Amino acid sequence: MRKDIHYPADQCVKCTICVEHCPVVKVTDKFLGPKQVGPDFQRFRSDGETPHDISLEYCTGCRICDVVCPSGVNISELNTKAKIALKKEKGISIRDRLLSHAYMFGHLGSIAAPATNTFMKSKALRWISEKLLHLEKDLRYPSYTSEPFERWIEKYSFQSEKKVAYFYGCFTNFNDPDLGKAVVKVLERNGYQAVFPKQNCCGLPLLGNGDIREARKLAMENLEGLFKAADQGLKIIYSSTSCGMMIRDDYATYLDLQEAERLSEHLVEVSEFLWGLYEAGELDTDFQEINMVLPYHIPCHLRSLGIGFPSIDLMGLVPGLEVDELGTYCCGLAGTYGFKEEKSDIANAIGGELAELLLKSDAEFAASDCEACRMQIENLSNKKAVHPIKIILRAYGLDKKEDEDEDED
Repeated sequence: MRKDIHYPADQCVKCTICVEHCPVVKVTDKFLGPKQVGPDFQRFRSDGETPHDISLEYCTGCRICDVVCPSGVNISELNTKAKIALKKEKGISIRDRLLSHAYMFGHLGSIAAPATNTFMKSKALRWISEKLLHLEKDLRYPSYTSEPFERWIEKYSFQSEKKVAYFYGCFTNFNDPDLGKAVVKVLERNGYQAVFPKQNCCGLPLLGNGDIREARKLAMENLEGLFKAADQGLKIIYSSTSCGMMIRDDYATYLDLQEAERLSEHLVEVSEFLWGLYEAGELDTDFQEINMVLPYHIPCHLRSLGIGFPSIDLMGLVPGLEVDELGTYCCGLAGTYGFKEEKSDIANAIGGELAELLLKSDAEFAASDCEACRMQIENLSNKKAVHPIKIILRAYGLDKKEDEDEDED
């Protein structure tokens, strides 16, 4: 991304392609549009001046505007920096602070997971969420696991000369440890040992809610472990496209951590890494047949990464599997965005096309690389959603072995 935000604003030719593709503009007039609050308003802002347009609050941060802009304007950067300035002036609400610190509740939620999960489904919590915190009352919260991934890796014993570092993120850690296990098992099948740098939440929820100070604090903690992995010459695998984007692009752009840029040559999305092995003739392709049509949703942040769609390529190697790329853009949830009462209808409207396609499908489940997209799929369609790596695990026949190993424990 360009560092000077003024020059790119002048490159805008007012073609309005970004407005045409903006998922928010399509469903509400509460957001003026990426061109208007981005390049147009930027021309009237001086350094340090706070914009006074509250429609900025309705930008989801999907970054589709960056992807489609023919002039290469970093529209989302202009909007995000303006949103940060607006939050600095207005302050961050208690609700938004709670949402952006969800990783802190992961430790507490996992300690008493069954009781926590029951309480999270209770009418009492729904009442508190709606009346006091103005959260969307009908949205299903992700369940906590009683064994976080960080605890599971303490028992991980596979050794190999070929190693990769794995940044698994807080959602995998506290809510979907099976994804982390799948990544590790698939890497192991291909002769790679996963090592786990010291890590915390990537900080994206904090950035999205304007809490730059706390986001920077987490980023610095993460960089300490990631730099050690990079200094050892290791590739750094991530299974969350949002985490990967945050570390690769946003630490330098928004948190004034330019040193993070040296990680760019080490960071690689897990399917991208495996596809690279395939192209080098090193991937184990002894896959079992999976005879099904699998609906697949491309996350916005995967598009933003600009690495193509490696999950589609990878799953295309599995005999009998037909990947149905749905052709949808944003799912609408956008991290903490869809949890907010005043934005939930917008989030659901954005995800309407995705929901309609899934409801028409006979498939039992769908796939997407982003945890927020998977949550939205399950909320809107009642279909289970999985990460593509779990499909690869199944194709290797390792999903059954995983179940057997857990039974033995």
